[in-house]
Amino acid sequence: MRRSRSSAVLLALAPGLQGCAEIAGIEDREVIPLIVIASSQGAPQGIALDEEAIYWTNASDDRSQGGALRKQIKDDREVVDLLAPSSEAPGVIALDTTHIYWSSTDQAFTGECEGGTAERDKLWKLPKTAQFPAAGGELLWGVCGDVTEIALSADNIYGARPSGDRISWIPKGGGTRKDLTEGGAPVGVATDGAVVYWTNRADNTLWVNNTSDSADAEQLLTGPAEPGLLVLDEAHLYWLIQTNVLRYPRSPSDGDAPVPLLEGLSSPPTGIAAHGDHLYVTVRAAGSVYRIRKDKAADAEIIATGQGGPTGIAADGTGVYWTNTDSGQIVRFNDE
Repeated sequence: MRRSRSSAVLLALAPGLQGCAEIAGIEDREVIPLIVIASSQGAPQGIALDEEAIYWTNASDDRSQGGALRKQIKDDREVVDLLAPSSEAPGVIALDTTHIYWSSTDQAFTGECEGGTAERDKLWKLPKTAQFPAAGGELLWGVCGDVTEIALSADNIYGARPSGDRISWIPKGGGTRKDLTEGGAPVGVATDGAVVYWTNRADNTLWVNNTSDSADAEQLLTGPAEPGLLVLDEAHLYWLIQTNVLRYPRSPSDGDAPVPLLEGLSSPPTGIAAHGDHLYVTVRAAGSVYRIRKDKAADAEIIATGQGGPTGIAADGTGVYWTNTDSGQIVRFNDE
């Protein structure tokens, strides 16, 4: 890492800087790859991006405070509250071109989740054009069983609900919640058109369902223990396990085995994002963020250390963004 004589000055001017920052001299250009873009957040968790803004969820440990849904324009530092305060603590978040979708848990809920009628855990949507802070979004479903990952197709929303033992889905336009699969503990879900994939931690399996036909779901793989969050590209599936990140073909041949991409972790990975040729992975307990070549053409890189509980992560052409849940920060990395 190259540093000029003005590095100390630039570091002093970047009070939010965490981890390793590559600083080029003022005579060249200033490059600060790693910078805190929002601080003093309440245990931020999920994060998502569109061309204009960064969106994230805050979940408070104080049952009286609920949480927050927030955004920041990429060229600005102002943090905008999207929802009025309530007891709902948002969890995971996803975006399409027109709407924000997120899960929440009602921290004021005191009832029992037996019998199937309680609405402790919810899924919502809100137009990006809504007047902020909105009184609330449109409720898509209310159940017991929180969502650990949201996947969006053109028409539908899918939610992995391990504590509810199912993958649930609903049309984006609203309607009746249905279950794509029941039983087990699905943690990760991803979709590409009509094809939906998910991990099942109860029996350590990976599944696919082509919802455009009437065929049953197909088990793609059984093996690596405790599969978690899942992302995909045109050719492969990538998912977290307790000690690694794995790659597997979407259309496997006989004898194909998962390829390990991030061995030697000291603690379980917590978040995963895909962009271009790379995967980006957070490890909350270790305070580390990794960049991994999908094709394994180079060793995995640690792009940040000493982070305050990195959890949710998202990436696009403007950079890599993650939530530091423990220190209450939103961080951006861009070394281009």
